[in-house]
Amino acid sequence: MTTQLILTTPIAPPLPLHKFTVQQYHLLGEFGVLTPEDKVELLEGWIVEKMNRRPIYGFIVRMLNDFFMRQLPPGWLCQCQLPITTERSEPEPDIAIIHGDHEAFRSHHPGGHDCRLIIEVADTSLEKDRAKACIYHEAGVQEYWIFNIGDSCVKRYDFTNSTFRAPNIIPGNSQLSVTLDDRPLTIALQKIFQ
Repeated sequence: MTTQLILTTPIAPPLPLHKFTVQQYHLLGEFGVLTPEDKVELLEGWIVEKMNRRPIYGFIVRMLNDFFMRQLPPGWLCQCQLPITTERSEPEPDIAIIHGDHEAFRSHHPGGHDCRLIIEVADTSLEKDRAKACIYHEAGVQEYWIFNIGDSCVKRYDFTNSTFRAPNIIPGNSQLSVTLDDRPLTIALQKIFQ
């Protein structure tokens, strides 16, 4: 007799659930309920687990971080996997390009309006990263890129217009630019996706 193991996707119980404010989320960390070992972020009031990461994910995040650290003009910061705070969320994007200096963020995390560009690298997290587009748009982020490892392309959301639009798909053999203080920074995607 063989036993068959059936795996099901867990669903939320049919009971009232509790959403957290950003302030409550911070208190969970301060009181030790959430620790650095808990790989989570706050999205629209829900505490969400972060996905597992393969080596290619780390490679791309490091390449992007290195590129921006070398190219940013004065008055801009590159932060890697650190929080930004919105009204109902505190995501930790892979890369955030922020206007300001370090001292401006001594007592609080950057907000969406501080962010010129946010980048997420999607390996096992594509659906979650697509869902974050609305969060970033509402928060006032100007531009959002998803580096889609599976399809070797970038989904580019331009939020400079107040209307939320579908992303442009940039193939992995193209170049991609962001302009900071009238200075374009251009990435050859082929070096990223090879």
